[in-house]
Amino acid sequence: MPSVLVHHDLPIAERLEGRRDDMTVLPASNRDEALEALPRADVFVVNPTNWTDDYVSGVTAGDWVQATSAGYARFPVSRFRDRDVVFTNASGNYDAAVADHAMSLLLALSRRLPAFVDRQRRREWDRELGAGLVDLAGRTLTVCGLGNIGEAVARRAAAFEMDVYGVKRAPSDYDGHLSSDRVLASEDFRSILEDTDVLVLTVPLTDDTRGLIDRDVLETLPDSAILVNVARGEVVDERALIAALEAGRLAGAGLDVFATEPLPADSPLWTFDETIVTPHVAGRSESFVDRFVDLFVRNYDRWRAGEPLENRIC
Repeated sequence: MPSVLVHHDLPIAERLEGRRDDMTVLPASNRDEALEALPRADVFVVNPTNWTDDYVSGVTAGDWVQATSAGYARFPVSRFRDRDVVFTNASGNYDAAVADHAMSLLLALSRRLPAFVDRQRRREWDRELGAGLVDLAGRTLTVCGLGNIGEAVARRAAAFEMDVYGVKRAPSDYDGHLSSDRVLASEDFRSILEDTDVLVLTVPLTDDTRGLIDRDVLETLPDSAILVNVARGEVVDERALIAALEAGRLAGAGLDVFATEPLPADSPLWTFDETIVTPHVAGRSESFVDRFVDLFVRNYDRWRAGEPLENRIC
């Protein structure tokens, strides 16, 4: 009977119990428990935060590692491939939640909700704040990364009557909501920046995207622009972002991901009135665990039947 080791801070192991009669679930609450159980496991379910390369020696040919995330930059894919270990991610499980979160950050910044909440706590009736509110209709939003999540953001932005553009490594592969003249190749990304009111980052972390949003990009954007990052923290040069906010070269930043997580307490990003910080929760919701468990069980059935797995990376 296959054993599935689960190392996650949410109750994935509990929800997997009883889903299949031929599945033994092994919960691990910490690294040591996971390392001890790995030799007995056929499948390892783990999130990037809990992953450590110490686990590599515990997986062998034919084992399957299932990431609970869509991103997998922290996983040693080449080493999995060398060891003949199957690796899958959870692509498609986060699209709606992350897109909703991105739009929530944008709306909160454009409608100055943090300032209103601050006044609410002080019981102050301050209608002058209304003068600085921004309408989204007619504004240009550029989605950098037109994968599933980026597409979901583009559709939501269009529903707000925004003028939406997207950036994709291979525009010829795009088959989504935007017309072909609104989809730019990665090398043309900077050409749209001067006209971009809102820049939403949904790209995976790769060698090409690491540090993509640098000082030059931030200086090219209008001073009235808003940046929303629901991709990975390392996509943004945080020093350049902090400098731009300090200099007033950016109207706001909605940030769910950071180069170092948790975000250090001494980071200036906590302190700006123009920023909203959320702790890497864009993909989470009350239905996250159930969605993931359903995805995993579908793949488990495929694995048991010797059929191709969804979201297989190697």
